[in-house]
Amino acid sequence: MSKAGHTDMLTLMAMRWNQQKFNNLATSLACRYQKATKRLESQLQDLESMRIQLAVTQVEVEGWVTDIKEWAEATTSQKNADLDAVINRIEVLVASIKRRSQRLYKDTDGSKGRARIRRKIREEKAILSSVVEKYNSMVPDTERIAFDIILSDETVWPWQLSHGDAVDLKTKRKAFDVVMAIRRLEEEKKIVLSEMAKHWKSLSTRADTLKEMSCQLSSELWDLNEEGIKGFLSLTLRKKQEVTRMMKHARDCYAKVLTGTSMDFQNDWDGYDSDSELSDEFDELSSEK
Repeated sequence: MSKAGHTDMLTLMAMRWNQQKFNNLATSLACRYQKATKRLESQLQDLESMRIQLAVTQVEVEGWVTDIKEWAEATTSQKNADLDAVINRIEVLVASIKRRSQRLYKDTDGSKGRARIRRKIREEKAILSSVVEKYNSMVPDTERIAFDIILSDETVWPWQLSHGDAVDLKTKRKAFDVVMAIRRLEEEKKIVLSEMAKHWKSLSTRADTLKEMSCQLSSELWDLNEEGIKGFLSLTLRKKQEVTRMMKHARDCYAKVLTGTSMDFQNDWDGYDSDSELSDEFDELSSEK
């Protein structure tokens, strides 16, 4: 196949593909809406089952969603990354000082060895003091720590304390995923409804244009002879019949999936001729030719 023939073949295939998409657009949109509706119902049932199982209200679930959002923002912020580094530094220094203090008289017999360990402990305490000051400057007053008590055996770090919420992060994350899925499906339904409205408007505009063209042809406004006018009128009526058939199909598809909604295509449909009327006009014109 030559390059020109290959280009022509690709052009024909693309035109055929676009025509198929245009012809099946109503069915495609209706299927998308139906699938989104079914998935939304399933997600709503999952959320309701979770609420019953955990004995929580919708307000509490929304609070969990907010907690997960705040947690995600905090874990990705530079400030939180710096705070985590400081916390890790404090824990490492405290563990090192405690370990060296235990070794002071247990593993060392000579005074030189103990002096070396004491010097290392003093150095680490000085570093720990500066790190604690840095930590206290980065957290609220309620979460600050005192240098005098952090080396005790029963120290509980502020970042390890519970904040009064008995629900773990995993459960909140699961509820968050379900709520986000519900919101995405609701948004999907709105988008599909908008596409349905645009499709119907496009078909209506095309039908109006063809109707106007047929009126102009019948009034002999075109610079054509009688046979030419009949040919163009025949082609226009054929196109109008195709558009009318597509509008009927779109109305039927959308009516099935939009049962109970406020959208009504029946009023727009009443302004157009039926298939039988168009067929009669086309048959009459064909017999005259």
